[in-house]
Amino acid sequence: MKLLITSFALLILWTVSVLAQPAAYITNGDSDNVTVLSCPSGDVLDTIPVGDNPFGSAMAPSGDLLYVTNVFDDTVSVIEMATNSVVDTITVGAFPNSAAITPDGSFLYVVATFDNTVTVVDTATNTVVNTVPVGNFPGGVGVTTDGSTVYVTNSLGDNVTAIRTSDNTVIATINVGDAPLGAVSSPDSSVVYIVNQGDDNISVIDTSTNTVIGTIDVGDVPQMVVFHPDGSSAYVTNFFDNNVSEISTASRTVVDTIPVGMGPSGIDVTSDGILLYVANSDSNTVTIIRTTDKRVIRTVGVGDSPFAFGTFITPGSCFVSSVPTVSEWGMIALVAFFAIAGFIAIRRKKVLQS
Repeated sequence: MKLLITSFALLILWTVSVLAQPAAYITNGDSDNVTVLSCPSGDVLDTIPVGDNPFGSAMAPSGDLLYVTNVFDDTVSVIEMATNSVVDTITVGAFPNSAAITPDGSFLYVVATFDNTVTVVDTATNTVVNTVPVGNFPGGVGVTTDGSTVYVTNSLGDNVTAIRTSDNTVIATINVGDAPLGAVSSPDSSVVYIVNQGDDNISVIDTSTNTVIGTIDVGDVPQMVVFHPDGSSAYVTNFFDNNVSEISTASRTVVDTIPVGMGPSGIDVTSDGILLYVANSDSNTVTIIRTTDKRVIRTVGVGDSPFAFGTFITPGSCFVSSVPTVSEWGMIALVAFFAIAGFIAIRRKKVLQS
């Protein structure tokens, strides 16, 4: 009986570990929905209808809510992870291209591209509490990991607006490359990487001085960048090269190039740093890459024009090894067999004794 109990407990614990793994939420611009993918398998778990032409996304640090920008509706859909349903809709500025959330989850910053502003949303009430003027045709937005500063890329101004979050005051305007788009802070908040589409490079901004301290050449028309959680690497999607550049943050050079689907746009990494999810907007797929060996482990079909521009993976460990291998399944089956055999033997003994 003890063997039976132990075996079932083992199976339950394994199941719980799989269920606790994160999921990726992919915005599909032309499908007006969000595809939910499992981690690490990449299976499609759900599809969530949202507004018109969803583009950007911002995952709450707690992982319980996702904010999706609907560019043709001038709204943000608030998705609850527990139910995979839209629980609120927030009206923001014109053509909300992207969004970023503060590390404490208190405020959401939404780029209003046609208004040349950033809309500030109080996430406790889902109401707009401020509007900050920025540069010409803003496209991307990122918040430093210490929560102190928001960086907004102004695509037609070839510059970046820095906003102090404590009072939503513009504290700097920083000239960068041609047509900047993506903006992401390093894990230690020391630098921000700005993706320059027109120059095919990355501007490195020192957050202590708000000056550009370096430039990194990448692929053709780069879109978005994400840092590995340990800060050692950064990964950039190159739209027309159909690949991802891996950057060594120590040397500020590209050290590897990983082929993906057509028109890669959004990219995010699991919080344990093991997997990258890349949204390929022209091939309607998501490429899943294992960072340890740069191997593509799966390509998954999703909706039409998946952009997934921003953060879109829920927190949690995504150990590929937590999924049983063939030999591990064999071991589980063997344990289960002996447990069932033991149970039958106990039942038979009781019947004979009676």
